[in-house]
Amino acid sequence: MITAEVLTDGLNVGRATDLTVRLTNHGAGVCTNVVFTLRLPPQVSAVRGSKELEVGRLAPGESRSAVVRVRPLRAGSWTAGANFSFRDPRGAACRVPDFSAPLVVAPPVEEIKAPPPRFEVALATPVLTHGEWDILRGSLTNIGPTPIEWGKVSLRGPFTVDPGGTFAEFGSLPPGGQASFEFPLRASEAGREVPVHVMAVCADRTAQRVQISRRFTVQVSQAGKADSGQIRILYLSANPDSEQRLRLAREVRDIKETLRKSAHRERFELDDHGALRPRDLTQALLDHKPRIVHFSGHGDEDGRFIAENAGGGQQPLPVTGVAALFAEMAGTVECVLVNACYSETMAKALSEHIDYVIGMRSWIGDRSAMDFSVGFYQALAAGLAIEPAYRLARASMMTGDGHGRGGEVPVLFRKEH
Repeated sequence: MITAEVLTDGLNVGRATDLTVRLTNHGAGVCTNVVFTLRLPPQVSAVRGSKELEVGRLAPGESRSAVVRVRPLRAGSWTAGANFSFRDPRGAACRVPDFSAPLVVAPPVEEIKAPPPRFEVALATPVLTHGEWDILRGSLTNIGPTPIEWGKVSLRGPFTVDPGGTFAEFGSLPPGGQASFEFPLRASEAGREVPVHVMAVCADRTAQRVQISRRFTVQVSQAGKADSGQIRILYLSANPDSEQRLRLAREVRDIKETLRKSAHRERFELDDHGALRPRDLTQALLDHKPRIVHFSGHGDEDGRFIAENAGGGQQPLPVTGVAALFAEMAGTVECVLVNACYSETMAKALSEHIDYVIGMRSWIGDRSAMDFSVGFYQALAAGLAIEPAYRLARASMMTGDGHGRGGEVPVLFRKEH
C-alpha cells in the first residue's frame, strides 16, 4: 500500500513557501508505475517546481519526495487533491480517488527586515610602477552583523585596467569575514599620491543592496627605478615696509635647519626668494619647477597675498591672477602653502588646479605661523604625506600656543579629480 502526504512548515498569505509531497510504500511488495499529480485549490498558487511526481519502482519501506513552492492568496482552510494511481505487487492497477490534504493559510505576517549589509574596503598595494603592468591589491571586510551573499568591486583612476579584470566578484562572506581582490592595471600618471576611487556593492540573502565609494591614494613610481621622492620647495616671502615686521628670515632658517637635520635630508631642496614682487613669481616658478610652493608674509581680508613693489611698498597679488598662473604650473606643483592671514580665499581658488593647498581662515600670529611651517616640514622630513603633515603641523601650532588654540585657522583644500 502506498500513502501520500503533503507537508509544510506553515502557510501565510503572500509568503512563498515549500510544499513537500512524499510517497511511501508501507506494503510488503514492490509497487510500480506510481503517478501523483497535485491539485491545488485556487486560493493557493504554485510559483515553482513540478506538481507531478512519477516513480517507476517503489520498494517496501521506500519513500520519494518532490517540492513545490506555493504562494497563498487568501487566508482560510483549503483542501488540496490529487490524481493518484499505481500498480500493486501483483501488477494490478490501483487508483486513489479520494486523496485530500488540508492547507491552512494564516493571515500575512510582517517580516522583520534584516539590517542592510555593512562593509569596508582597503588597499594593500602602496606603490605601483608607472607605465608598466602591475597589480593593485585590496580587500573587502564584512563589518556588519549579517552575512553578505554576493559582492562586486570596481575602480577608476588614471589607469588602464586589464579588460578581463575590470571588476572583482566574490560570494558569501560571514560577519567579520574578508575577501581579497586584485586588479591588473597600468598606471598612466606618476606621483606620490595618485587618486584611486574604489566602488563596492554588496547584497544580503534578502537581496538588499548597499553601494559605497572610497577614495585612496597610491604612490606611482617611474618605471625602471624606485621613486626617490625628491621634493623641491620654493619659499617665497614678502614683508613690505608699510606692514608689521615679520620674522621671515628666522622662519626660513628654522625650516632649512629642520630639513638639514632630518634623516632624509637628501630628498629635500629649498630655494629661498625674499622681497617677492609680482613679476618675480612667474620667473621663480619657471626657474625652479618646485613641487611645493610656500608663501610667507601678510594677507589682506580679500584673500590676497601682499607682495612688494619696486620701492618696498605693498602690492597685493590678485587671487584670480595667481590661480591662473598656477593652473599653468599644475603639472609640477603638488602643494601650495599660503602662510598668511586671511588666505583661505586664495587657497580655495588654487585648489581648483593644485592637488593640495593650505591657507589660513583668519588672522594668525607670527609665532603660530612659524610653528605651523616648521611642524609641516618636520612631518614631511619624517616621511609623512601632505594630509597627515598638515594635521601634525596644526597640532604643533596649537601646542606652541600655550592655550591649545588656533587649530581651526589652517585649512586644507584638495583638488576634485
